[in-house]
Amino acid sequence: MPSLVTRLKGALAVIEPNSNQTSPSAGASPARVWARIAVSPLREEGQEPVFAAITRATEATRAAFPGLSVAYTGVNRFAAASKARIQRELSWLNSLSLAAVLAVAFVCIRRVHRALHLVPPVLFAVLGAWIGVTMAFSRVHILVFVVGALLTGVAIDYGFYLYMQPPATPDEDYWEKVRRLAKPLFSSCFTTVAGFGLLLFSDLPLIRQLGVFVGAGLVCALAAAIVYFSMLRNAYLEARPLASSRAFPAGVRRITRRLLIAIWLCALPGLFFLTWKDDIRDLEIPSPEIQREDVRIRALFGDRADRTVYLTHGATLGEARSALDRLETWLQRSGGGQVDAVNLGAVIPTEDDYAGALRFVREHPEFPDRLRTALTAAGFEENGFTPFFDAYAHYAATAQAIPLDDAVRKFSASLTGPAALLLHPGQPISWFVTLASHAPDAPPPPDTQTVSASQLQSLNRIFSQYRSSALWLSLTGLGIVGAGVFLAYGLKDGLRIFAIPCGACLGLFGLFGWIGQPLNLFHLLGAFLGVCLTHNYSIFSATSAYRREPPPISVRLSALTAIASFGALACSGIPVVRALGETVALMVLAALLTIEFEHFNAFSAPPRS
Repeated sequence: MPSLVTRLKGALAVIEPNSNQTSPSAGASPARVWARIAVSPLREEGQEPVFAAITRATEATRAAFPGLSVAYTGVNRFAAASKARIQRELSWLNSLSLAAVLAVAFVCIRRVHRALHLVPPVLFAVLGAWIGVTMAFSRVHILVFVVGALLTGVAIDYGFYLYMQPPATPDEDYWEKVRRLAKPLFSSCFTTVAGFGLLLFSDLPLIRQLGVFVGAGLVCALAAAIVYFSMLRNAYLEARPLASSRAFPAGVRRITRRLLIAIWLCALPGLFFLTWKDDIRDLEIPSPEIQREDVRIRALFGDRADRTVYLTHGATLGEARSALDRLETWLQRSGGGQVDAVNLGAVIPTEDDYAGALRFVREHPEFPDRLRTALTAAGFEENGFTPFFDAYAHYAATAQAIPLDDAVRKFSASLTGPAALLLHPGQPISWFVTLASHAPDAPPPPDTQTVSASQLQSLNRIFSQYRSSALWLSLTGLGIVGAGVFLAYGLKDGLRIFAIPCGACLGLFGLFGWIGQPLNLFHLLGAFLGVCLTHNYSIFSATSAYRREPPPISVRLSALTAIASFGALACSGIPVVRALGETVALMVLAALLTIEFEHFNAFSAPPRS
């Protein structure tokens, strides 16, 4: 009993409000009401219906108490606000992306109205992507559709390349042109789809869904472009005569080429200064007003940001309770005895303690009388401990018939409010929640079977693991893309083709290292997507180089529309979407400059068929 009182007394520092906290004015003492909803707060059923119920309850209570003021917070408020803002972003990002793509097309194309034929393949690509991802997954993260705005800039590439290629001969029909362009079209599409297909092996559902969305969209984009343009009487879109690098004198092109190489070489050492910052908060759109309200409400009842919530679990209640003892031992040892913690381990015994208590009741029936005599002799009132002795007599009569698990479940069912959240006895897992202040920064050791539920660091470690997994998947996908190029164009020419996307990626990451830009999972995904895009441009340009021709105008337009599309994503209020847009737009820009000023000097032999 003395140790129990000491533990609970030390825990008051964790659960009581700060003594120096500004208290509410007299007559306005706050009262906290906890409500447990029947569905997940991340689902629609746990959001608007709950808010409506709170409004109805407030109005009904205010009729009896006119001065009532109600404020509420919860995960569902953040989820609802984030979803609403993401939906708004979904609308304007897709609109802005499509408008930017069409604006580039209209500026660069001679007969503007014929450029509208580029829209149906793009729309079919987006439709196919939506159908594919909703068929593959029962629930789809809304960020997939926001990031899916990038598909607009990618899907139009095949339309550009197919629609803007002039006939090789005056009598060449459409299907002969398709057969002539089939190799670069199918090589670029299916190597990219294969790379994105590897994302299906990611641990993060969002990444798996994104892989299906983009992969299905690209296949539909190519198929729609081939079929749609076959229905046109004249499947050729003439471009405006735009200035290219060929318009500059040879000396200017040579100086520019050397300058680009010098910038790339200077950027490479920045790779050694790259830092990674995986923050789970980057997945949401900040809601400052709701965050301030949440902090204000919690501060009224002593919730502070310097606390750590530990979740200790086990397959059985006894296993979880034993692990809780190991956690408390670790907290005191690692915290130098300065950790204040509270959990229900102070009132729920271990299996051994419970068995020992049963033995004590059976072996020492004289204990109640001896304790009563000792208390009276010490000067306590004789009837002051009557409730305790009544409860002890009831325990002595019934405890032998009640297993510990049943007793704990009965006790758990009697808990209300925040205390009810500290314990879960059940199957397939039981857990205890520990609230601690001044906790050590290090994660609990594995033998404690504990995770830090409230620490962003623990979630960020999981996010970092997702990034590591995505890195290996991206490298494997990159290998597949490169292998496809080598098989189609041979080792020598394949290396020259693949050097452009890889060089753009390394140069951009080196620049990020020099300027101190921390990278995250979505910079990595953006780089992977950028490599896939720019490798398309390399293949299309190499095909022209075999014929001793300059890069096709379709490559320039594809790159400009991709820059416009991903530049729109760079305007997003969601940090991860902004990171992806910036990465891809800058990579495409670097690849376009490289292709314009360092075009493949005539390849030695035509590509193998």
